Amino acid sequence: MEANTDKRLEQAVAALNGLIDLMEAKGLGASVHFLEMAKMQVQLDLNGVADEEFIALCEAVQKGTLNPASGKAASYPRPRREGDLRGQHRAWQCPQDAAVRGRRRGAKQ
Repeated sequence: MEANTDKRLEQAVAALNGLIDLMEAKGLGASVHFLEMAKMQVQLDLNGVADEEFIALCEAVQKGTLNPASGKAASYPRPRREGDLRGQHRAWQCPQDAAVRGRRRGAKQ
């Protein structure tokens, strides 16, 4: 189901791109801006970017301290996950060997 959701989000990004192009052609700048923000939010959700990470990126861009050409690794590298979680694109959600499963319908807590 996760892959299906990702596919639908990718389709939503493509649809937003089409709407952005249409609004640009019509000269509707405010609508273009609004749709670009919506597209960015969907892309953040799709790629699993946390709010804290995005805020840190924005602050680095504003301060001018972002230097992607430096080749330095992030100060908080993410651990790489192996096995099933990587294949399901859920490695960022769970620690190794501790997959979080949804509650079954009707199950008692």
